[in-house]
Amino acid sequence: MDREWMCDPSKKSEEYIRGVNEFLEFAFQNSQINGKIMCPCTKCANCHSYSRVCVYEHLTDPHRGFLRGYRQWIYHGEKPRTSSSATKQNVEMEHDMDGLVHDVFGVHSTEEPICGEGERIPEVRENSKFYEFVKENEQMLYPNCKKYSKLSFMVHLYHLKCLHGWSDKSFSMLLDLLRDALPEENVLPKSYYETKKIVSGLGLGYEKIHACPNDCILYWDKYAKYEVCPKCSTSRWKTTNEDVQGNGMETSERRKKIPAKILRWFPLKPRLQRLYMSSKVAESMRWHHESRLNDGSLRHPADSLAWKNFDARYPTFSLDPRNFRLGVASYGFNPFKTMSITHSTWPVILIPYNLPPWMCMKQPYFMLSLLIPGPKGPGNNIDIYLQPLVQELQELWDDGIETFDAYKKETFQLRATMMWTINDFPAYANLSGWSTKGQYACPFCGIETTSQWLRHGKKICYMGHRRWSSPKHTWRLNSRDFDGTRELRIPPKRLDGTDILRQIDECR
Repeated sequence: MDREWMCDPSKKSEEYIRGVNEFLEFAFQNSQINGKIMCPCTKCANCHSYSRVCVYEHLTDPHRGFLRGYRQWIYHGEKPRTSSSATKQNVEMEHDMDGLVHDVFGVHSTEEPICGEGERIPEVRENSKFYEFVKENEQMLYPNCKKYSKLSFMVHLYHLKCLHGWSDKSFSMLLDLLRDALPEENVLPKSYYETKKIVSGLGLGYEKIHACPNDCILYWDKYAKYEVCPKCSTSRWKTTNEDVQGNGMETSERRKKIPAKILRWFPLKPRLQRLYMSSKVAESMRWHHESRLNDGSLRHPADSLAWKNFDARYPTFSLDPRNFRLGVASYGFNPFKTMSITHSTWPVILIPYNLPPWMCMKQPYFMLSLLIPGPKGPGNNIDIYLQPLVQELQELWDDGIETFDAYKKETFQLRATMMWTINDFPAYANLSGWSTKGQYACPFCGIETTSQWLRHGKKICYMGHRRWSSPKHTWRLNSRDFDGTRELRIPPKRLDGTDILRQIDECR
């Protein structure tokens, strides 16, 4: 729809007045509440509601007019013009289990085009498991049931369990009730265990990595075969009182050893590949490059300066919009909820920012990478637990991984990078290694942080914020209302990666 009339500087032309009246008619038909709509003028900015007369006066005022860039009247009942991928993602849930099974195992129709010269769509690696799921999907839940197959019903029921936190026992009891209510010939599993055994084949597993209970090392890579921590000499295994006293030596050799601490690692590479196995998701992965509205407004991380600077600095990475841009979020929580137990478990979650904003911040696309166990938080030793993730990210940056794109029907070399971390200020210290306490607490000012110890308050006070004011600002010369000094310095230079590495080398 052509709305160039909204940019009329005079706000008095016939075309502009006609356009304003059309807007008011549309808005009051679709979005009015108690005879008022949100005013889209430059001062109200869709934050305040007024009557028709008042909104008309604002929009025809030469000093106001329409908010710049407000071409889609999304606050007044107009549906946003989105790409086809966004439309497809908003359709209702369908029982396309056949498509799900094919996506999971990377099996696509042989009638679809061949990729490149001599390059064909990947073959099935686990034929037996694939055909087992196809058989489950073809089996009706009960005779003449046309809406659900055995597999689709189990997947939907298991999904509800995960979303709403049902216990394993309650899930088994629900299965008993459903088996009793449905016709006798139904093929529902008898317990949660049987359901999980079937459904888990559609998912991706994780690896258990033993850790030193004092957070010194992971028994992984070069320490994989160690029985005792080389740094603190603590045993890798849990010990009982009898083991400590030497009375349980014979029994401890016979029984299975239990690791003292376990890190759960969810490998990233197969999860990134899995996203590209779905043609719908694979198409959405290109949204930030092909379908994003580039009008100067900040709607998505791709509109940010950090994203654009990264593209300029690493052009070979940004040439293929399918390469992953990831954010890393981590923070501790108590899994026991309201119980009076001090416990801190730290999940590390990855967020793919290639997707459009209505997808990338939704739960299905959050990827759990690490689950760091409690009862104590890792603190500054979190880097010990991040080793598997860091190694994977390094490999994905340097070499990438061969991945099949179900949308383009071709194989490409998928690479990934970490754009930023998401955390609060105390956790920033754990992840970055820069202490957010003490004399140099500001990570941006660094060693130029201005701090002062309050002798009576027993705290550190941080000053120096006047450095960011304009050179002629009155506060710079106002010593009475601040710390008794005049501020004539310029803002400190913001450190880049090279400066930080130089500081680290000097510490060594």
